[in-house]
Amino acid sequence: MSGHSQKSKLTVAVFLAVVAVTMSGYFFAKQKSKPEFRTKIERIMFEKKNKSPKYILILPEKTKKARPSSDSTPNIVAQPSKLETLEDFVNAAPLVAKLKEHKDRYNLRYVENQDSLSEQKDGFVLPKISNQGKKPWMEYGHQVFVSPNFYKVAVVFKNTGIDIRTFESMNKVLPSEVSFSFSPYTIKRKELITEARKLGHETYMDLLLASRDVLKADNGPLAMGLTVGEEENMRRFYTALSSEAPIGGMTIVDGMVDDTTKSLLYSALQELKERGLLVVDATNGNEVEEIQLQKLPRKKADIVISDNFTNENMQYLLRKAEQIARDKGQVLIVATPKPIVITAIKNWAESFSPQLSYEEMKEQNITSIERPFALVPVSNLVVE
Repeated sequence: MSGHSQKSKLTVAVFLAVVAVTMSGYFFAKQKSKPEFRTKIERIMFEKKNKSPKYILILPEKTKKARPSSDSTPNIVAQPSKLETLEDFVNAAPLVAKLKEHKDRYNLRYVENQDSLSEQKDGFVLPKISNQGKKPWMEYGHQVFVSPNFYKVAVVFKNTGIDIRTFESMNKVLPSEVSFSFSPYTIKRKELITEARKLGHETYMDLLLASRDVLKADNGPLAMGLTVGEEENMRRFYTALSSEAPIGGMTIVDGMVDDTTKSLLYSALQELKERGLLVVDATNGNEVEEIQLQKLPRKKADIVISDNFTNENMQYLLRKAEQIARDKGQVLIVATPKPIVITAIKNWAESFSPQLSYEEMKEQNITSIERPFALVPVSNLVVE
């Protein structure tokens, strides 16, 4: 009797163990096969067998924290809050053609190339210092008056002329004080430079360095090459400089500058100095600044706008430019001619306070200047 009872208990225990193992396996298998949901909406849709919910509550998206703003700087690219129609989208786009033409112009001393300031060499027409010692960067430039209590702001658009339609628009809408530096790949550069100078813009040429990452970008056959000899590089240099139009100097666009290329760049800077031309350094590093040449008119860009073409970034960079101008008395901006950048620069410059004499301020009962910035050509910031 005792043996039979023990055998029954053992049978029951085994049965219960089998049931427990089976149920446990089923439970874990179900848990393992249960899908993972990224959001509550996905879980609800799964449980409801993908039936559409009756109501959808849309919460505002989480946005990145914006850079600090300043009430004194205007909104340079106004955009509507909602883009519901194609017309809204077109109105929000920063199209240069929509901007109003700038009317207040001045005349440059020379619009066409001057024989006394140029020479022919190896088939190229190159700027030179005249026999009377006049230098192209001064003769082809333009000095403007700035009130003593104003800060100087110079803007140079590099890579100008690649898009002819953009050039034609920016030439008309931007103030004469804005300077243009043309790409060596510009078609009909002589004609475009002449058109720019007719509206008062100082004109320069880009000096392209070898790309920092040749696998991703190539600055083309007119850039200073790392794998070609000095003779070929100087040919490229002369090709960029030869425009048969008034050129005040060159803008060095960012690229590779190392021990191998520094000697080549030194030769180019020496040539620019001997030809009476100025240099705008638009590189991101200090390698060009480290090449010392006495009496070379040059200026390092304080801000280079070459990427991140967003309204927020434009606001941030122009506020930064204002602070630099207040700290140093002047600021130089080199920018890429993208529509949003052109629009931002135009609106920003138009927000500057007018330069009034003491008598005019007294008559108008003006006791302080809200935005004491004055737009000037780049040559106004350069000294030898």
